[in-house]
Amino acid sequence: MYTEIQSYRIFIDSGSHKMRSFTTINLYDTEDNVIGVLQFHENEIKPYESKDLEHVHLQYPMSKFQIIVDILRNEKPIFIGYWKNQYGKYGRLCTGKEPVGEGEIESHLIAP
Repeated sequence: MYTEIQSYRIFIDSGSHKMRSFTTINLYDTEDNVIGVLQFHENEIKPYESKDLEHVHLQYPMSKFQIIVDILRNEKPIFIGYWKNQYGKYGRLCTGKEPVGEGEIESHLIAP
C-alpha cells in the first residue's frame, strides 16, 4: 500500500546515547499526520527494528540523506509504501510516473 506524502520535517539531533538516530525526516499526509519516519544512521551504527507500528519506519545509511532530501524538494507526487511477505519486510519511497525525457523547465526559457 502506498500513501502520498504532502509535507516533511527534518530533525538533526545531537546526544550522548550511542544508538540514537541523529538525523530523522518525518513524513506527513494531507491532515498533517505522521505517516512515515526516515532514519539515517552512520555506517558504524547498526539499524534496529522499530517498535512503533503506527508509522512506516525506513532506515538508510547517512550517505543517502542528500539524495532523499533532493527527491523530497524536487519531485511531486511522492509516495511511501510498506509491505511484508514470506521473504521479509520492505519499504520504499517512490515518485509518480513521469514521461521519459520530460526534463525540468528552465526558468530562463519562460517568457515573462
